[in-house]
Amino acid sequence: MASQSYQLFQTAIADAEKLISIFDQLPNQESRQQNEVLKRAALVMTLTAWESYIEAFLLEQLTKKISGIKGSFAGDFIQKKLDIEIGRLHNPRSDKVKQLSQEFLQYDLTEQWRWANTEPEQARTQLNQWLNKRGDAVHKACASDDPKKPHLVKRDDLDKAVRFFKELVRVTDGVL
Repeated sequence: MASQSYQLFQTAIADAEKLISIFDQLPNQESRQQNEVLKRAALVMTLTAWESYIEAFLLEQLTKKISGIKGSFAGDFIQKKLDIEIGRLHNPRSDKVKQLSQEFLQYDLTEQWRWANTEPEQARTQLNQWLNKRGDAVHKACASDDPKKPHLVKRDDLDKAVRFFKELVRVTDGVL
């Protein structure tokens, strides 16, 4: 059974996929050139889906772990501390996910990131690279208006990103 956070991810990643579909339906190269923003937006939405998922997942898991002490000083303290840490997360790189999962769930979630042809170290590296690319897409918006210069977000990058995050979330949720 999928977690609530997984269901939220499914909804959020569908938004990114809709943006990709809109870009793909543009009638010609000129239209695509003028609407490169859709690719950047799709990448940002993909990473936002991940960020929302991991925040919700950590909160969901901790809530289950402390359910027996909810309302006590210790339970409230732990919950408040995680809420503060989640509020600071903003960019859920692998080292932050590792630190928070070890601190609050008592295991390294990133060690579970294993699927076909992907080992945890590769998944951590790829996650960080996608987060860097999102940062570039947000802060360097457009590399150039020159159509001969490559765009920051290539169309096949979007397929790779969506596929990667769907797998990452699937295996993360499988830890349940």
